[in-house]
Amino acid sequence: MSMLILIVVVVVLLALAIWAIQKMPIPSPLNWILQVVAIIIAIFVIGQRAGLF
Repeated sequence: MSMLILIVVVVVLLALAIWAIQKMPIPSPLNWILQVVAIIIAIFVIGQRAGLF
């Protein structure tokens, strides 16, 4: 159950981070790179807690 809660919290924080990145006046290629980095960090956090890494 705690793993499910962690996943929900990470996904909500990821959505807020992506929304904030999209609202910032950043040039287009850097904007996409920051979004991909945020997604990779979220996947790594979930994987680390799940014991995959």
